[in-house]
Amino acid sequence: MELFFDDADMDGQLQRSVSAAYSGSADVGEVLAVAARITPGDYDSWWQEWSALAETSDRAAAAARQAGHTVSATKAFLRATEYWRQAWFFLRHDLDDERLQSGWRRHRASFRAATELWPHATTWLRVPFEGVHMEGYLVRPADDDVARPTVIAPCGYDSAAEAGWAATGYMALSRGWNFAVMEGPGQGGMLYEHRVPIRPDFEVPFAAMLDDLVGRPGVDPDRLALVGRSFGGYLAPRAAAFEPRIAALVCDPGQVEFTSRMATQMGDELTAKVLAGDPETDASLQDMLEGPRNTEYWGARMATHGQGTFAGMLRELHRFDITDIAGRITCPTLITEGEGDFASQSTQLRALLTGDVTLVHFDIASGAGGHCEGLGATLFEQATFDWLEDRLGHAP
Repeated sequence: MELFFDDADMDGQLQRSVSAAYSGSADVGEVLAVAARITPGDYDSWWQEWSALAETSDRAAAAARQAGHTVSATKAFLRATEYWRQAWFFLRHDLDDERLQSGWRRHRASFRAATELWPHATTWLRVPFEGVHMEGYLVRPADDDVARPTVIAPCGYDSAAEAGWAATGYMALSRGWNFAVMEGPGQGGMLYEHRVPIRPDFEVPFAAMLDDLVGRPGVDPDRLALVGRSFGGYLAPRAAAFEPRIAALVCDPGQVEFTSRMATQMGDELTAKVLAGDPETDASLQDMLEGPRNTEYWGARMATHGQGTFAGMLRELHRFDITDIAGRITCPTLITEGEGDFASQSTQLRALLTGDVTLVHFDIASGAGGHCEGLGATLFEQATFDWLEDRLGHAP
């Protein structure tokens, strides 16, 4: 479903901000107004317009806070959080770009300012991991010791922890659940600050996250739900295959491996040469980075994987594969997919699971087609959280 831009990448991101309005993290009028000022395909224009709107929102938030208008200040800081995320989104191929570095830090600062004002009990998490710290948040409906079910949401391929609120967090809090999100390798500050690339064995950093989370006040250790959206649809089942403490799993969409996608796009022969590390093939594939769109699209993925070449990034993606371990997942699992979602391998994942599995398909006609259900956030929320409440019970 096209919303505004002919440029599919830009339109997909614009839809994310429109959906963020459900959580109070965007104003639809502001979002469409800034879109009208952007030159399609021009990433400098994208940065300029979104960063200007983010600055405006931050100033409005600070003024409202100074005047004692706490609710207005909270909402303005949340809008600034989303608008800063948008500002640096198409600058991620160069981790040293000052706009990326400043925009990401402003994104984090705006969200943290909001958490200091909103009524939810919020703990900033800092978990030691291999010489650095993974950062994130635990958000609870109230500052008490009442044991509540907790949704744990891994970041996606291009997300920082702060973006988790607009994607999933508000859904959990509205139903009395806790929400936890943390940046693993290759995500947010782990990549932009510490330069730690993403890794296929997500169960290792996830275990450290879970060890920190379990035992905190208000977290019911028997009702932990792992909800992976976008690239989290690979990370979440990967973690669940090794983690018996997870009581329910949601994958949106389900993802299993990435080599078959390479073969579909490049052919079996070229894929085999890439995986074998053929030097001539590696050199020829650098042409894939020509043009601003390809430089950013593929360059951002190369940066996430800590690779300097296109072929090196593909070889790293080849390592992300849960085909042989998905059968270890024993908890109830919900797999969702929007019609036409480019990332979906939901049917493939369903076939690998042997326990209590539910597959929900959202079609384009319902308004919830596309990646992570596109603009159909409420439809995803209803299906997902009704299923979670049926499996784990309601919050107290």
